[in-house]
Amino acid sequence: MHMHTQRLHWLVLVCCFLSTPAWSDAQTWKINLKNADIREFITQVSTITGKTFVVDPRVKGNVTVVSDRNLDTDAVYALFLSVLRVHGFGASRTGDVVRIVQSATVKQSGAPVNDDGGSLSEEVVTRVISARNVAAAELVKILRPMIPQYGHIAAVAQANVVIISDHADNIGRLLTIIRQVDVADEDEVVVVALEQAWVGSVVEILEQVAPDQIGKSADGPQRVLVIGNDRNNTLVLRGKSGPIAEVRSLIEQLDQPATSSGSTRVFKLNHADATGIAEILNGVLIDPRGRGDNSKSENTSIQADTSLNAIVVRADPGTITEIEDILRQLDIRKAQVLIEAAIVEISVDETSAIGIEAGAADATGESVPFVSTTLNGIISNVLSNIAATAGESGKIDPVQGIASVGSPTLAVARLDPDGVSFGAILNALAVNTSADLLSTPSVLTLDNEQANILAGQTVPFRTGSFTSTNNGASNPFTTIQRQDVGIELTVTPHIHDDSSIRLEVSQSVENVVNTGLEIGEAGFSDVVTNKRSIETTILADDRQTIVLGGLIQDDLRETRKRVPLIGSIPVLGRLFQNRSKARTKRHLLVFLRPTIQRNREEVADTTDRKYKGIWQVQIESRESGSESEPQLEQIYEGRRD
Repeated sequence: MHMHTQRLHWLVLVCCFLSTPAWSDAQTWKINLKNADIREFITQVSTITGKTFVVDPRVKGNVTVVSDRNLDTDAVYALFLSVLRVHGFGASRTGDVVRIVQSATVKQSGAPVNDDGGSLSEEVVTRVISARNVAAAELVKILRPMIPQYGHIAAVAQANVVIISDHADNIGRLLTIIRQVDVADEDEVVVVALEQAWVGSVVEILEQVAPDQIGKSADGPQRVLVIGNDRNNTLVLRGKSGPIAEVRSLIEQLDQPATSSGSTRVFKLNHADATGIAEILNGVLIDPRGRGDNSKSENTSIQADTSLNAIVVRADPGTITEIEDILRQLDIRKAQVLIEAAIVEISVDETSAIGIEAGAADATGESVPFVSTTLNGIISNVLSNIAATAGESGKIDPVQGIASVGSPTLAVARLDPDGVSFGAILNALAVNTSADLLSTPSVLTLDNEQANILAGQTVPFRTGSFTSTNNGASNPFTTIQRQDVGIELTVTPHIHDDSSIRLEVSQSVENVVNTGLEIGEAGFSDVVTNKRSIETTILADDRQTIVLGGLIQDDLRETRKRVPLIGSIPVLGRLFQNRSKARTKRHLLVFLRPTIQRNREEVADTTDRKYKGIWQVQIESRESGSESEPQLEQIYEGRRD
């Protein structure tokens, strides 16, 4: 079946090519193909045109051509190239040999270079085009969208040429565009130096006087581009020679000496600090090296008025205009940052103790007068208290005996005034203590301004002591220094353009250890404090809660008391021992949440939220919750409801 189809296609192809007039001055062909094999079509075109084709193995497919015109040899070849192009193939001619390859690789098949007259429109050629007035790279940006995917365009910056590989007809269109774009610029560029006037003022006047010629909306051949250079007080003009001459004449009339040597202006600041702004302006405008050859420095004076938060300036009009522009950028409302902190400290104390104490005594002294294994003194205190209550009657007061014991105790005793008294106590103690400390300080501060909040107390610390003698009398003196102890938070926020915040944080939690001593008591040397602190710099997003760090402390203390020798005996020695264990755990976490307050509405919302939080605590502490929601203004009247 396949062989039959190929023969049929071949027959149709031959018939189509033979459908030509029998006699004519020049031989012509009328080509009509229907689903013919492209390789057979290439063979027939080679026969008609006499050209040599080298066909890529990947060139496959069927073609259909419908035509009612008689074509000569050149027309048949042109039609052949068009059919190849439509089916994704291309022809590249090198000498007398034509390579037929896929369009994607035709630019690499050795296309003729700069063949101006010998290439047909459908052939792939390579052209090297020189640019005279426009940069080759700029031409590539303009022409690249017009190049098909299988084409190629590149710029050589050093030679300022453009290399294009494409079909000859498309390259012809690109050449037309290049000729229209690559033209000489007839505009002139003139630099005008101003001797009296300030460049900024002259530019503004020119734009107001001739907006259609100099303004931003100016267009057409009369347009003149005017650029002011503040650095050397010059104007740069670009345009046609005629309009430039008109503008230059106007500039000469404006460049005249000022009627006064200077003027004075007072700038009241709304947000910035006058002292800081004055330092900035003096550093920018006045010669920092103090040289006398700077005329602007000699005629400029800038002072700050702190009472009005204003800047007083005396300078020439150009300098005043420059200062006004600087103040417009510096005197802006700064954003604020609300830093909310949550300081959580969890401490757990576990204490356990167990031991046995025994003692015996003979009041008559006939046997052992006194023996005891007391290690903590519990049995000694109990027996002495019981003996004191028994008196001459010998009766024991059990209430007094129970009251003298401060921990869980199992005891047995016998008190004999005329014989041996003995007692034994089993003491066991287990204590668990936990404490949670939650502090939530918050502070509002400006961007790039440090804020500090301290909640605590002022504690006296002894720094020294001495004794003076006067007339034989001693006068002791003790010097102290008071320091703040408590929870302290110091933060400096820096707001970035992407609403992230860099925070310089210093946070500490400090408390006084209860030593049981007062100043002046024997053995007291100083106040002891426990302090936990964190100093770091972090980056957080707006309203993001972050944890600064955690501090975990785990202290374990074990104490064992025993009677020498006897207490070391296995098993039996436990009757002569007392063991205790104390364990302390502390966990400190600090959380921060920065919130940017950019306008008065956000500040008001935060204030109202904090105030309503106070009211909610007040409601929860009362039995009745029927109070109406308070207004913030009522707090200034001394009431909250």
